[in-house]
Amino acid sequence: MKYTSAVCAALTAVLLSTTAFAQTGTIKSIRLSSGGVAEYVRTLDVRDDGNAIVEVPTDQMDDFLKTLVVSGPAPVKGLSTTGPGMVDETFKVLPIKPQDLDSAAGVLRALRGAPVSANGVKGRIVGVEPATEKQRARLIVMLDSGAFDVAEIGGAMAYKLDDPKDAEMIARAAELLSSDGLQGTRAVTIALDGKASSAVDISYVVAAPLWKPSYRIIVGAKGKARLQAWAVLENASGEDWRGVSISLTSGKPVTLRQRLYARTWPSRVDVSSAYLDVAGAKRAVVGGALLNKPEAEASAPVMAAPAATIAATADEGDVVANFDLPGAYDLKNGETISVPILDREIKAEFVALYRDGAQHPDAALVLTNDTGTSLPPAVAAVYDEKGRYVGDARIGNVKPGGVEKATFAADQKIEQEVASAISSSFRTVIVKDGYLEATLERRLRKTFSVWGADADRTFVAEDPGMAGWELVKSEGVEETPQGARATVIVPAGKRVSTTIEWRMAESETQAIADIDDTVILQWLDEGPSPEIASKLQGLVTARKAQKEAERDLSRVMQAIEDATSESSRISGLLSSVGDTPLKQQFLQDLTEQEKSIKALRAQRDEARDRLEKLRKELGEAIARL
Repeated sequence: MKYTSAVCAALTAVLLSTTAFAQTGTIKSIRLSSGGVAEYVRTLDVRDDGNAIVEVPTDQMDDFLKTLVVSGPAPVKGLSTTGPGMVDETFKVLPIKPQDLDSAAGVLRALRGAPVSANGVKGRIVGVEPATEKQRARLIVMLDSGAFDVAEIGGAMAYKLDDPKDAEMIARAAELLSSDGLQGTRAVTIALDGKASSAVDISYVVAAPLWKPSYRIIVGAKGKARLQAWAVLENASGEDWRGVSISLTSGKPVTLRQRLYARTWPSRVDVSSAYLDVAGAKRAVVGGALLNKPEAEASAPVMAAPAATIAATADEGDVVANFDLPGAYDLKNGETISVPILDREIKAEFVALYRDGAQHPDAALVLTNDTGTSLPPAVAAVYDEKGRYVGDARIGNVKPGGVEKATFAADQKIEQEVASAISSSFRTVIVKDGYLEATLERRLRKTFSVWGADADRTFVAEDPGMAGWELVKSEGVEETPQGARATVIVPAGKRVSTTIEWRMAESETQAIADIDDTVILQWLDEGPSPEIASKLQGLVTARKAQKEAERDLSRVMQAIEDATSESSRISGLLSSVGDTPLKQQFLQDLTEQEKSIKALRAQRDEARDRLEKLRKELGEAIARL
């Protein structure tokens, strides 16, 4: 199949136009952030009409529109570009559809009725007969004479669209599809108020792969180490970088994504025509939205309103470090490079660091960041003083002057153990408003032991402590933001221990009337001072004597009640036996009961007096507390 000059000219125009769009300007500098964005600075040529054109990937249009800054002497009037729905909108009014351009048969079928020349025959397209297994699709043409001509589509067949408007339409359709689908970009025209200069700089921020740092630590002598930092970065911009200045930042900025380029339609309330007829209204407004919309408008797709979504979270504790790479770089699209960004000597002390639950402590370097710049988090490869690799360590965000412990291996030449013990002791016992309040001091001791070193070691043990506990200050122990740290020198072949001790005050309150002796006895077991122990013991003794007196009084009262009941029973029997020998026996028993009751009442009074005295003694014991 051969395309004739009209169609070829149209397709050539498409190719030329897309080539023109490739003029994206020169990238001057790029700032890559570990937050996943990059700031580009470009220089664009300004045309005679005051416009500058830059081509932007479609998936970056939202970020481009959100962050674009234009620097130059001429004020900015605005910018324009192909809209996200321009292809769809254009094809709505064309008889041809994008899928029709996939084949010559599709184009000819869509242009039914158009004048055409095919194999020297002129006429109008009637239709296209579909292809079968035995024959190709065939074009049906009605000649000026009214006769029909049928020709196979393909092979050596040549045809020409006789109406220039049809050729222009095909060219426009191809151009739209080329711009939208093949390149995946949008040509953005920046309109300036006059041509004050031949060039203008623009900057914008778009998503980019993270640049990644890594470290090398080479242990030196006399508490020093060489720190090298390298950066791995990738060009994923879709174009080559030539002579570009590159800067790196370790910050994590808050980056919000907003749909500025995508087409959005607000949601509106739908009211049925029946409602409008009953209301007698032809137009109704609900929530500020016009409801009786035209049919064409009503058929528009409904999408939720654009919402800003968090693309990256902010961390106020993160340290921002900037690294300006020297010179200029050439980097092809898709290419990755690794470049050194720091090479300094820093303070470094080798220590054995306690590791919870392990037989051996960790081998670690205590690094002091005296480079003058913040160190971003990364992995460090550690080498000894002879250049031998000994392990990897993780480095966190380290501010200038900050200290970082880099653990890189287990120190198998020494062993460690830890023993914990909890003790309690009284501080005070206070009586107030009928309540007894005892204050206890609890202590937690953690003793770290280490031994077996073949050379002198510095051993460091850290403990996070617990909420509410206070560190007991001692030699070699210091408080840290994370808890406490104990440091001790371990001579070769010696066993050394160091202790981190915590304390906490606890108060227990009991109503004196309800206090149980077992509670006081528990307090006594806590090991109070001799003075407090004597007072508590006196309280226990007084309460015990009082309770015994109460039991004695209760027994006497019960005996009186029993004797009185028996006396009443005997008196009742006397009236029923008459003057008989049994009566004399009852009278004798009654006399004995009266004597017993009298004696019991004397015991009752004595028990009451004793109980009152013991209550007074208990009060005095409480007062002594």
